[in-house]
Formats: sequence, structure tokens, C-alpha cells
Amino acid sequence: MHGLLRDYPRCDSAGAVENDQGNLLSQRERAVLQLLAEGFSNQEIGGYLFISVNTVKTHTKKINSKLGVKRRTQAVMRAKTLGLLV
Repeated sequence: MHGLLRDYPRCDSAGAVENDQGNLLSQRERAVLQLLAEGFSNQEIGGYLFISVNTVKTHTKKINSKLGVKRRTQAVMRAKTLGLLV
């Protein structure tokens, strides 16, 4: 899992990453998304990224909104389709 967060595309000054579909995900949102795809719980993600569970939930809600889905499993599937996951 240590190698999950090392390779990110270039970001703009706000930390946002734009993919071919025009969706914007920050580096932190991409990190949370990657860990969601690995099957980690909110608590595990928070511990790994040194953020609170509430912050993980906030990132997850933003990811879902940006990807146009309602559930984390849908977000992972959409992200795979868009090539957002490593």
C-alpha cells in the first residue's frame, strides 16, 4: 500500500487534477478514491492519510458528486472506466 500515493499527475495551483472527461479531483480526493478501491473503510483511510473519519466522508461525498454517482462502489467503477485509478 505504500506505493499507492506516490505517482500523481500534475496539478494546478489549487491542487486539482483534470482528466480527459473534464472532472476535477484533488490529489487528496484521488488518494481517498484509490484507498476506497482497495476496499479500506473510512476509519482505515483516515488513519492511513492522517485525517479524521469526517474528513474522509467529506472527500467521499465530493468524489461522488464530481463523478455523478451516489455510492462509493459506483465511484470506484466510474473511476476505473475513466482511467482515474492506478
